[in-house]
Amino acid sequence: MKVTSRLALVLALAGCNSAASRPQVVDPPAAPTPTAAAQAAAAPGGKSKLRVLIISEDGMRPDALDATTAPNHMALNRDGMIARRAWTVNPSETLPSHASMLSGFAVADHKMNFDRFDKHRGQIELPTIFQIAREHGLSTAMFVGKQKLWHIAPTASVDHYEKPGFLCHIVAARAAAYYEATLPDLMFVHFADPDNAGHAQGWMSPPYIAAVHESDRCLRTMLDALDHSGTAATTLLIVTADHGGSGRSHSGHGKELDRRIPWTMRGPLIRPGSMVDADVMTEDTAVTALAALKLPTQTGMVGVSWYPPPTNLVHDAPTAAK
Repeated sequence: MKVTSRLALVLALAGCNSAASRPQVVDPPAAPTPTAAAQAAAAPGGKSKLRVLIISEDGMRPDALDATTAPNHMALNRDGMIARRAWTVNPSETLPSHASMLSGFAVADHKMNFDRFDKHRGQIELPTIFQIAREHGLSTAMFVGKQKLWHIAPTASVDHYEKPGFLCHIVAARAAAYYEATLPDLMFVHFADPDNAGHAQGWMSPPYIAAVHESDRCLRTMLDALDHSGTAATTLLIVTADHGGSGRSHSGHGKELDRRIPWTMRGPLIRPGSMVDADVMTEDTAVTALAALKLPTQTGMVGVSWYPPPTNLVHDAPTAAK
């Protein structure tokens, strides 16, 4: 299904006649006065330059996030917009999901339908958002905790690709330092801790909850990097996951606990404490990032953009989500 056809369907169900009639969110929050660092990062002519940062927390279940375990996530929910429900691809596995998340294509099209590092199988051939961004003169970076994500990072598409370590405190520290030093236009950061604990001890087990808490601390590291660089007010931040999990697995081929993922977006034009009253798919992350950067989509992408959010689908988020 083409991007425009799926978006038209979503809006039609909400009482909107066409994709072209999508209204923007009214009365967006005023951005704070830019710091010297933010002014230095401005686009030519002094206009603030919008950047996109995507953080994927491998194996993060949305029902694992609460004020005690994940205070930084809950604060982010209050500052941004959450999805009523968000879903990953089927099968709900790391490499297929991230390939869809960062390309906007279905698994059947991008063909990253395996879930292990195998250099002989090559890299993704369809364009990712990083390739599109780089072709339009934007800077890109990826920091990952798993080697298999190399399959979706062709050298020609990413200015800087790095696997500094496996655990998120190593990945986040290195990614934060790189961000503050270079201010890439498009950046992806991957945390592996929840998935690792889920496979070892079970999803929602005490070790898994501890890993969720550690991932929350790693999220704080990245949030601090945005603050320190003065670009928090001009960065579209999307925090999501590749899959959930149940028992010690996440490959349930349709099981809801395996396919449900968190999805939060914060940035300009995003109403704090809001919720998009629709199902968000992991492919939407790619198309949303392209829309924010004013970059073109590609024929065959199945994701749709939620930026800026259509007002007829945005409501106050439930108190429990904040």
